Amino acid sequence: MKPQTIAINASQIKRRRVKIFGITLLCTLISTLKWMEVIPSDASWFTSVLMIVLFVLTFGWISLFFWSSIFGFCELLKGKNVPGIIWPDDNSSISTKTAILMPIYNENPLEVFSNLAAIAQSLKLTGQQQNYDMFVLSDTTNPDLWIKEEAVWLATKENMPEGMNLYYRRRAQNTARKSGNIEDFCSKWGALYDFMVVLDADSLLAGKTIVTMTKLMQANEATGIIQAPPMCINKNSLFARVQQFAGKVYGPIVSAGLAYWQLGDSNYWGHNAIIRTKAFMDCCKLPVLKGKAPFGGPILSHDFVEAALIRRGGWNAWLLPELTESYEECPPTLIDFALRDRRWCQGNMQHLKIVTAKGLNPISRVHFTIGIMSYLSSPLWLCFLLVGLSVALGRNFFPPEYFPKSYTLFPTWPIFDKIGIISMFAFSIFMLIFPKFLGLVVYLKQNKSSTIGGYWGAIKSVVAEIIFSALSAPIMMLFQSKFVWDIFTGHDSGWKSQNRDDTGTPWTIAWQRHKWHTLLGIVTAVVVWKYANGLFWWMSPITVGLILSIPFSFLSSKEKLGLWAKRHNYFVIPEEVNKPEVLQKAHEYLLFLEKNHLDDIDVKNVITDNELNALHILMLPVNGPAPDYKRSDLKNAEIKLENFIRYNLEPVFTKDEAFAVLYNENSLKNANLMYNLEHK
Repeated sequence: MKPQTIAINASQIKRRRVKIFGITLLCTLISTLKWMEVIPSDASWFTSVLMIVLFVLTFGWISLFFWSSIFGFCELLKGKNVPGIIWPDDNSSISTKTAILMPIYNENPLEVFSNLAAIAQSLKLTGQQQNYDMFVLSDTTNPDLWIKEEAVWLATKENMPEGMNLYYRRRAQNTARKSGNIEDFCSKWGALYDFMVVLDADSLLAGKTIVTMTKLMQANEATGIIQAPPMCINKNSLFARVQQFAGKVYGPIVSAGLAYWQLGDSNYWGHNAIIRTKAFMDCCKLPVLKGKAPFGGPILSHDFVEAALIRRGGWNAWLLPELTESYEECPPTLIDFALRDRRWCQGNMQHLKIVTAKGLNPISRVHFTIGIMSYLSSPLWLCFLLVGLSVALGRNFFPPEYFPKSYTLFPTWPIFDKIGIISMFAFSIFMLIFPKFLGLVVYLKQNKSSTIGGYWGAIKSVVAEIIFSALSAPIMMLFQSKFVWDIFTGHDSGWKSQNRDDTGTPWTIAWQRHKWHTLLGIVTAVVVWKYANGLFWWMSPITVGLILSIPFSFLSSKEKLGLWAKRHNYFVIPEEVNKPEVLQKAHEYLLFLEKNHLDDIDVKNVITDNELNALHILMLPVNGPAPDYKRSDLKNAEIKLENFIRYNLEPVFTKDEAFAVLYNENSLKNANLMYNLEHK
């Protein structure tokens, strides 16, 4: 049964979307007509058509971003809430039960549970903690991390606020990854909860934000999803600090711009959102796509698909920029950022199979298209640059014929509008950079000088961020172009856990990842200087970024350089100066767990610690049936345990041996008993 939809002013929705997409199309059309005028007159018809098509696709993408940011800026200046959704009174009560879900996959348990403990304490301050339960849904495949998760869970459970439960479950098989993990929760416990707040392993949400989201869901019965825009925090490498600053300054106008035209047809970003459990259970049984990976198999970017299915089911989805104190962490290095992008790229390319599915809301199809284009735009830009460079080089290697073989009264002079091309280039750069300064205006207006490193600190940080982005853009263009190529040639990215530590990129790794970028930059610069000298300085933003890619990647990964920037008031955000309470609590609890040496726990502690041994055995039925394992692996593990117990030889298990013994109740009990007898 479809929900009773709360009426949203249809004419207002239409008006907003006509404005955004109408202006975007008009701007693209006018610019394309101008571009057609500046294409060299002696270019072949094929080259001309190719340059026009590539221009439309690349410039249209820039134009949509630009105009969405303009409208977002205007909305933020007005200071009004997103229309069409009922905002409850602050004093309204909560009459529902909500599950807070933390799906994890080979993450640091101390950081995961520190964040959850901080959220729990933040909810306690609202007096509403009894309306929430927390679930850690583990898909961890590292046996040492599995045991550490159980130990840290037990320690954290003992410190939970009264009336609030913290549950833990680890799946034996991580079928369908995060989406399958949440689906498994819903099939077992979903009926007990009205809503679920979905987090990532690095998510932090203030208690008052969660309470507001819950009240919004109660007040808007036709709403299936409410997304709170997450903001990056907590990292100190130069790369991460730049991303955090950019997200804080530019993120609000981007979110407000999206909310302006999406309204009740918004998207879902996979975390820091609240979902109506009934809507999810009724609508979000995800298919396994036909064929092999990378296009087939389980859906990687499940969040877009879940939002589309919930909209198809008649529920509304909202992105609400008004929801603050929603945090996450960004990758600490350029290479980590690219590795995460590889997985996201494959997930978005899978959406090519879904975008035409029956019954989808038209705006859901727009979301899929935007996601696909966010990665296809890189190879399109690369092709556009290569075609333009080829035309310029062609004029050098194959000079135009001023006097054709057929008799003419006058020479045929090719027309090349250099000023027009420079104007188009400058206009494109303006459309990319100007929204950044609009974001800065809002940032300065909303924050005190003392919390952002001073107004001059914010201004110089925006300028530095623009330079930083200009250097990293050609590197990411090549990374993403390769990702798209790999996907279309059948290479699967797999699913690896994300690095979240500020450990830095070693010089050897930077060389390995960027040597071809550097070589391409050098070759391009030399060829352009020699054969198309007039383009050399115009190509320099691209060639310089590529030539410097190795030192850029290496240096930007350094925490020391990030902290130096902070001391000199570069890339400072308010959350660093006045730390929100939920961030402080997370840090304090992390120190508490480290002080209690919970970071030192591994498989052998299941044998040496009676409480952990009993806990692990108790949890085995909760985790589900044990996977198949070889008797030889169990036998080898038992021999290593005996040598550890009798002769204090450190057990070095293979992964299969560790899992074999961890799933065998009798072996665990016997080893623990033997250990107690030997070490009375």
